[in-house]
Amino acid sequence: MPSLKKVVGKKQNQLLNKMLDRSIGPEIFSFSPFKLKKAETHILENGSPIHFIVSGTQPILRLEFIFPAGTWFEPSNGLSYLASKMILEGTQNRSAKDIANHIALFGAFIETQQGYENLNITLYVLEKHLDEILPLIDEIFTKSIYIETELANLKTLTSQSLKVSKEKNQFLASVNFRKVLFGENHPYGRQYWEKDIESVDRNQLIEFANSFINWNKCEFFVSGQFSISNVSSSINKFIEGSTSRFTETKFPKIDFVSSDTNLFLVERPTSLQSCIKYGCLTINRNNPDYIGLLILNEILGGFFGSRLMKNIREDKGYTYGIHSNVQTLMKSSYFVISTEVKKENTKDTLTEIEKEIETLKTNLISDQELKTVTSYMFGRFMNSINSPFALMDKFKTIYYSGLGYDYYDSFNYKLMNITPSDIKVLANKYFDHNNFSKVVIGAL
Repeated sequence: MPSLKKVVGKKQNQLLNKMLDRSIGPEIFSFSPFKLKKAETHILENGSPIHFIVSGTQPILRLEFIFPAGTWFEPSNGLSYLASKMILEGTQNRSAKDIANHIALFGAFIETQQGYENLNITLYVLEKHLDEILPLIDEIFTKSIYIETELANLKTLTSQSLKVSKEKNQFLASVNFRKVLFGENHPYGRQYWEKDIESVDRNQLIEFANSFINWNKCEFFVSGQFSISNVSSSINKFIEGSTSRFTETKFPKIDFVSSDTNLFLVERPTSLQSCIKYGCLTINRNNPDYIGLLILNEILGGFFGSRLMKNIREDKGYTYGIHSNVQTLMKSSYFVISTEVKKENTKDTLTEIEKEIETLKTNLISDQELKTVTSYMFGRFMNSINSPFALMDKFKTIYYSGLGYDYYDSFNYKLMNITPSDIKVLANKYFDHNNFSKVVIGAL
């Protein structure tokens, strides 16, 4: 009978030999249904919704203050962005340095993020220090003064950053692609420039903040390890003095008109590369085909082993990387393929992209390739729910899409049951060359 040492040694050698043979792919395991820890929603004393996920082992929480103060609600370009940056730059009682020092004193961290729809202010703090930090948060929301000198500095930095960005093909391609899809006057198609930044004054910032960045517009998302009753009580202390109850902000109706051209070219003779954006408007999460479209996207260009990567990077050597994704927004979505190639390969790259799309429309994908992609997507999803903060992000995804947790049940079911025929049907339904727009920055 062989010794345990010999058996282990033999297994190690077999494993080593397999690891060294790069032609042998990793073993694919079957996956089973999963259940996410669900958020719990309460209503605070002023009527504001507060959403909780209690999970994890460390006594730290992430408290998100989310306001309807994104690009969609700004009366002039760049106003929402500047407001998000200026809100931490000083109050009636504290300078920006004082604010930063007070937060650091308790080992906390605060950041702001401005998007198309919302403005997020996120606080990471130990629960035991929450009562020490919240008075400062209240001061930031109610007593920020948008100091003229700080605003001037921010305008200068933002304008300099824009000048640098405009030299990058990737930046210009993204800006123009959104403009082609939505029009330059739509919140999803607009881009602030230096002249927009310079035209914003302090009074506009104050008026915008008073309208949108206050307790009566705030929605709360709390995740981590904490006591729900303690956190609710702490927040209620600061909103009970609000002059009015929470009021939900309705999105103003804004129509958009896509460009009537399917090719937008910006010639840059001195550029060695061309940046390509290729795509179209598409469906949102509430469409029953959406999850299938995500799988279709993954096959085409969603991960390193995708068809576009194998063809245009590995086989043709036109690029270091090419990828596709479905960009989902609250009021719309779009599909886009992105890459940068040598200028002389621009036309050939576009041809190969169209070939790969046409192949998905005419030929059935193999069971093995489909299984590889869905297993990869399942593994990536499971890796994306490994913390209480990530679980809250998953809740926000469905919350702002008007969906319930059954969306994730459908996601799991579709991964396990989608067929090659389903993929072909979806490709023909959503990949119509007549609907695609091409933006090229460089040369064609």
